[in-house]
Amino acid sequence: MSLPLIRKPFIVQGLAFTIAVFMMNNAQAASEQEQIQQLRDEVKELRALLEQYVPQSKQKNNVPQYDTQRSTTVASVSTQNISTNTQQAAQKSPLSFNSASGTQVQLYGFLRGDASYQAKGGDAIFNRINKVDLEGNEKNSDRFYSTATVTRLGLDFKAPIQEADVGGKLEVDFRGGSSNDTIRIRHAYMTLNNWLFGQTTSTFLATDLQPEMIDFNSPLGGGTYRTPMVRYSGKFNPDTSYMLALEKGNDDNRAPALTSKLKYDFDDGKGTASARVLVTEARSRASYDKNNNQLTADDAGLGWGIAVGSKYKFTDSLQAMIDYSHVKGDSKFLLYTNSAFNVNPNNFELNLNEFDALTVGTTYQVSPKLRSTLAYGAMFAKDNNQFAQQAFADTTQNKTLQQGWWNIMYSPVTPITFGLEYIYGERKTFNGLKGKDNRVGAMARYNF
Repeated sequence: MSLPLIRKPFIVQGLAFTIAVFMMNNAQAASEQEQIQQLRDEVKELRALLEQYVPQSKQKNNVPQYDTQRSTTVASVSTQNISTNTQQAAQKSPLSFNSASGTQVQLYGFLRGDASYQAKGGDAIFNRINKVDLEGNEKNSDRFYSTATVTRLGLDFKAPIQEADVGGKLEVDFRGGSSNDTIRIRHAYMTLNNWLFGQTTSTFLATDLQPEMIDFNSPLGGGTYRTPMVRYSGKFNPDTSYMLALEKGNDDNRAPALTSKLKYDFDDGKGTASARVLVTEARSRASYDKNNNQLTADDAGLGWGIAVGSKYKFTDSLQAMIDYSHVKGDSKFLLYTNSAFNVNPNNFELNLNEFDALTVGTTYQVSPKLRSTLAYGAMFAKDNNQFAQQAFADTTQNKTLQQGWWNIMYSPVTPITFGLEYIYGERKTFNGLKGKDNRVGAMARYNF
């Protein structure tokens, strides 16, 4: 075979291979050009969006406050803030969850341990100022107590219902039963818009005006009574709110107690004040007295109460509070009071107890981690009425109760608080006998 004939096929194949490579290069170049063009188009679209939104955000100072579009556009510009907020929303608290019905549930509470050394006082770890041993008959002196039964668990509920504010609360601790080691319901209620149905703190009370106290049974002169009720709440204006409620009183009563509260916030939130009213029934049901072989008649009287109080924050570190109540014919709503009445043995009429109650205190924030409270509480029963005359020999009834306390609270980190408290108190019966309360208490608490 001649050389030209041998070279001809190689030349043709080489040309074909060269053309193929050239075409592939062109195709790849075309593909890269398309990708570059696509990226350019996307950059133009992004630039157009920025040009559309940025000028509006620059003009935000000239837009009226009621312009809702400004809020939207300003929020759109800050991509860094949007990213941060999105990450925070995605990190949902493990103590929050949704129920099968879609209700939002928030778990809260604390683990708490208490200890107390009692030089003189009552027969339990917490406040018993109205029952402390009388002088000459002291049985509960020089004692040490400890407990973890005040540990608390709670659930807040909120239902996603349009045009209705629906929610509820369930809160328990372990202070139930005679041994104080079983579950006790503290709060259990549902809310519908301005209405509340269930058990919670009485409307006649103002726990927000009470000085801070480590003792779990709360201070003398105030109250924490939680009772079943139906309550309506509303506002006259942003600073003035009101509540009206029908609440369960004594078991023998034929009608619920009527309570109301008017609350006013003033001086840009530095101060708050409230006025409260209570109307209830004091009733003695018919019963047979075996000792005297007599049937006591069914009788009733009108119990009532009024209360006023205020709290004011003088500086960022110092605040003070005071609360005063005057009550007649009731022993349910305020702590450590006498019986609501006693029965006249001659005509079986009710002698209603009447008393004044007071709390006053001040709290100083020493540092962000340390605060201290100094406070005083008292109860003064009227001693010139028929109730006092008949209770003269009854050492369970008191003419006066007084109690002072000082505590310090230390929070090394946010969820943990340690507390130390000294309490001194006295009680005096209608016949002049006295008893003393002298205790030191400590507390450790972890909030969650």
